[in-house]
Amino acid sequence: MEPVTLSAAAIIGFIFTKVSETVIAKATEAVLPKINELRQKIVSKLTNHQKAKAEIDKVEQGLEPDFKVLETYLNFAMEEDPQFKEEVSHLANEINQELEEKGAGSNVMYVYGGKAYQQNQNKGEIYNADTINIHKHP
Repeated sequence: MEPVTLSAAAIIGFIFTKVSETVIAKATEAVLPKINELRQKIVSKLTNHQKAKAEIDKVEQGLEPDFKVLETYLNFAMEEDPQFKEEVSHLANEINQELEEKGAGSNVMYVYGGKAYQQNQNKGEIYNADTINIHKHP
């Protein structure tokens, strides 16, 4: 089975949101070093850009960053550096695959800073919404 390629938005959501705390709490000891390595690679690369560094600093202070800024800079970094893109994608996919095998990647939803974030099975985009509508079929 071919691994799912995670988007920059999914990777940013995984590394810099409260979802990451939930995932890390459920991660095995074998996955924790990979999660830390992924975060370190991304932080190291993005802190070269002042706007991205400011958003990362917000995360470290417990504040809500502008995820769009982080996503934009991660996309830019991956576009400019194919080796970095390969390393980040490979690590993210390894983590994702291992978490799914352990069942830790099921639906995660939380509200942070007045916005709802959801990530399903560690595969999809993180959906931001001001309101959530649930439709039931008869």
